[in-house]
Amino acid sequence: MFNLLLVVLGCNISNLLQDRIQTAVYFVQQLNDTNVHWFLSGGIKNPNEDTITEAEKMANEIAKYNINNIQTNKNNNWTYIYDTKSTNTAENFIMLQHFIDDTNNTFIVYDDLYVVTSHFHYNRAHKFSEELLNVSPNWILGDLELEDSNYWEKMHIRNVKVDIHKAQNN
Repeated sequence: MFNLLLVVLGCNISNLLQDRIQTAVYFVQQLNDTNVHWFLSGGIKNPNEDTITEAEKMANEIAKYNINNIQTNKNNNWTYIYDTKSTNTAENFIMLQHFIDDTNNTFIVYDDLYVVTSHFHYNRAHKFSEELLNVSPNWILGDLELEDSNYWEKMHIRNVKVDIHKAQNN
């Protein structure tokens, strides 16, 4: 069996999060004989509005698809790993690297690593991955974006180094 670590980056905007989930599930449904370890990365960004983490929201949605996946009998096994602490992209990748480091001390060996995010978020997420990961992931990108998504990414990409520094010192 092939062991795949599939990282889905959280988002506090529900339709963007749903697009990432659907993009990831579609990818996984194309696989055969694969152990998919879903690394669901996202905590609670707005505690006044949310009572459940982004990681838990993702798991609840993915579980609905898993029922259909079992019925198609592709011999895929799905396991969920929750990062419920991260509230931004820098923290997502810091927690992922901690997980990878911890996993290297066990008997799990991943044959491949994919990160799922939105297309508009890729450039910034890729910069974080280059700075914070000891491995180079493959990327799966959802197409949905909001009217102002690209504007905000242009603003946020300027702060990658600062965001990493803040996240590492929390």
